[in-house]
Amino acid sequence: MKRSLFVLCLLALFTGCSTDTYVSQENINKFDDLTVKKFLIAELKPKAIAEDKKIYLSLISHFDFDKAVLKPQDIKELDDFIAKIQLLSGDILIAGHTDYQGSDSYNEALSLRRSHAIESYLKARIDESHYHFEVKYFGEKNPIVKGHSLKANALNRRGLVMFTEI
Repeated sequence: MKRSLFVLCLLALFTGCSTDTYVSQENINKFDDLTVKKFLIAELKPKAIAEDKKIYLSLISHFDFDKAVLKPQDIKELDDFIAKIQLLSGDILIAGHTDYQGSDSYNEALSLRRSHAIESYLKARIDESHYHFEVKYFGEKNPIVKGHSLKANALNRRGLVMFTEI
């Protein structure tokens, strides 16, 4: 009986962990009038962590076409992110993305430049010795919104930052 209950609990745990990650209510307005209800952050896979550890996610979503320059809205987002993690130690994972325009190699290089822009901003404002940085770049491979509209393109030109406390 105990073994059966244990197996059922394990199955519930694994199926409960396989759901999509939802956009929080505070961030839903970043998607304007699109019908985005949720998005996967599958490219950001934190290490297994204890329940009492903190995870913070920040979406940098205002890159101009063919640019890797942070906008004021995103600087504010990063400053809020820094305020949450400045007294903690952990891993910071940064992922850069582009829209579909341009060749694969060009978009990969552009997404890397976007990741480095975020990384440089963070490193200039926090004590690097408390953090391990990992930079990823995906080019156009993981769009947050499918399609080729101006809004879809703008939303796909983004960076994600994830902090996992160690």
